[in-house]
Amino acid sequence: MKETIAFVFLSIYTILEFVAYIPQIVKILKTKRADDLSLTSWFVWITTDLSYLGYVLLETPQIGVIFIAVLDLIFIITVFLLTAYYQKHNKRKKTCR
Repeated sequence: MKETIAFVFLSIYTILEFVAYIPQIVKILKTKRADDLSLTSWFVWITTDLSYLGYVLLETPQIGVIFIAVLDLIFIITVFLLTAYYQKHNKRKKTCR
């Protein structure tokens, strides 16, 4: 019973977390702007998620949990890279005018 409840909580967490990244990624791609996002915050998220992935690999070597941690890291890195690219790209556009 405890494992079933834990799986339900993990499933809810996973679905909502991934759903939360998608609008941010879509917005960046549509507007081609990321001026209001903090690269420092996203770097902290990357570090946090890498730490979590390390914990998962050492303590919970279940393929499902590892997959979720890796997928989460991919989403975070995607937002970070898009943010870095569009902040740099848009900064260059402003200085060329």
